[in-house]
Amino acid sequence: MWNTKKFFMVCAILSCLRVTYASDVILNEYNAVGGNEFLNGGDAAVDVDGGRADDGYFGRIQGNGGDWFELVVITDHLDMRGWKFDIYDNGILDETLDLTSHSIWSDLRSGTIITVSEEVPSDISYHPAAGDWWINVQASDVADGLYIEASNFPVGSSNWQLVIRNATDAIVFGPAGEGISPTSGIGGTDIFRLEAKPSASITANSPDYDDGIDLSTFGSANRWGLQDFNQLRSVVAEFSSLTLLSPNGSEIIQGGTTYDITWSHTGVVENVLIEFSIDGSKTWTNVYPPNVANTGSYRWLVPIVDAGQCRIRITNHAQRGIYDISDDVFSIYECSLEGDLTGDCIVDIADFAVMASDWLRDANPYVSGDR
Repeated sequence: MWNTKKFFMVCAILSCLRVTYASDVILNEYNAVGGNEFLNGGDAAVDVDGGRADDGYFGRIQGNGGDWFELVVITDHLDMRGWKFDIYDNGILDETLDLTSHSIWSDLRSGTIITVSEEVPSDISYHPAAGDWWINVQASDVADGLYIEASNFPVGSSNWQLVIRNATDAIVFGPAGEGISPTSGIGGTDIFRLEAKPSASITANSPDYDDGIDLSTFGSANRWGLQDFNQLRSVVAEFSSLTLLSPNGSEIIQGGTTYDITWSHTGVVENVLIEFSIDGSKTWTNVYPPNVANTGSYRWLVPIVDAGQCRIRITNHAQRGIYDISDDVFSIYECSLEGDLTGDCIVDIADFAVMASDWLRDANPYVSGDR
């Protein structure tokens, strides 16, 4: 009799324990910035702290890229065909997004970053051996539905949470998000992010989940410091290199014009990130759109500034350690000559010709004839 009572007591205790298993996929980041807001508030020029909080992919834009969330694959050779993402807004199930049976989901390597976005078109160029560990799929009413259900979904700052279910409907991870960890604090000008190395030890209630206001990193490692993926990524990337050809130093470029940034490469480089600095490499700003194809050239709309310490940096988007910078500084000048009527920043006979063609004309529509 005693043994029977002991047996049932042990069973009761075990039934009350929550057993935590290593997760195949974890939530890494999501965008809570409202559509009319900027990251850390402020406007397009400056945030509320006087800086320029932005996203490494989008730059500093209103809405910070719209509705999106980011996952990291933990289990190597993972098959995610038919998996589901349950999205809760303010604690209420709002939408369930289903992954399709497309082959892109059939063999995912550990360390892969997956983003689900309403506004960014799908990119499945995924190639870990070439250093490309990122898959982005567009889930919206106007998407093609090839990789994920074509349906709009919310991401916000009011207890937004995610539950990940596999093809058998078993919960793999979550609920995770505000209200779980952290319990509160994600505001309408913040992002939610994991401030730790992604690993199988991360649970939905991990204290390493927190808000962020300085920058977000759609499709790449989180940066409160720099998130380390080395323990997850066993695939050795092929060698690649980039060489910036122009502008490479000493050029003098007029602001407000277009200029062809050119480069060469070796190995596999599918997309590049191009940035410019006007203060001798102290700070960098993305050109827009920032994630450009590796075509060897990019037509840059030069900012209208007066700066003599400018440089360009070009980076392999899939391998951020592969980059090249202008060998020396170049200059951008702002043309402000009142007599320059042709916009070539020179006052010459062509400007007089423009002036002569309008000589004595009056732009007042209520005065007839020439004066």
